[in-house]
Amino acid sequence: MKALALALLLAACVLLTACPPDGGDLVPLAGQEGAALATTKFEGDTLSLTRGGVTLKARGLWSVADGSTSVILEVANTNDVPASLDFGRCEVVIKESGQRLRLRSLSNEAAAGGPVFLAERVVRIDGGQSGRFTLEFEISPEGGSSGATRNVLGQTVALRLPAEVERETRAPFDFVFVFKYAEYQRRG
Repeated sequence: MKALALALLLAACVLLTACPPDGGDLVPLAGQEGAALATTKFEGDTLSLTRGGVTLKARGLWSVADGSTSVILEVANTNDVPASLDFGRCEVVIKESGQRLRLRSLSNEAAAGGPVFLAERVVRIDGGQSGRFTLEFEISPEGGSSGATRNVLGQTVALRLPAEVERETRAPFDFVFVFKYAEYQRRG
């Protein structure tokens, strides 16, 4: 009887530790030129990059349930001319597997009346203005099966976002953010 109870306890422990997390935070990895860590929800949760007078701050979350990755971008254009972000051409790749994520939705979080989903994938930020956007990405289902869980804990993901400052001579450039899929971090 004692051996059976011990075996059941051991089986329960194995089952509990084998369950994947339900998701977590995207922890930014600084390292590229001009990248700086900032704090929004917890220390070092946001990566800030400035290119061509445009500053983007990015942070995010992920979910095992459907393989979704959410990136929150805060944009500030210090130029006196508009800048555009081409979300339709952005790329998100899990570095370890080379798997690409697909942009599922884009919303303007700073729109009057609350978040507004955007059908247009090129967003223009006027000179001296700012904005806040949420990008929802999903891992394309393998073999057409949707609803499969995707545990990407510990893997690294890179987001590349094309941008351009609208001057007489166009000035295209890319923002590249690198994150590690981590468990939920402690909130201060």
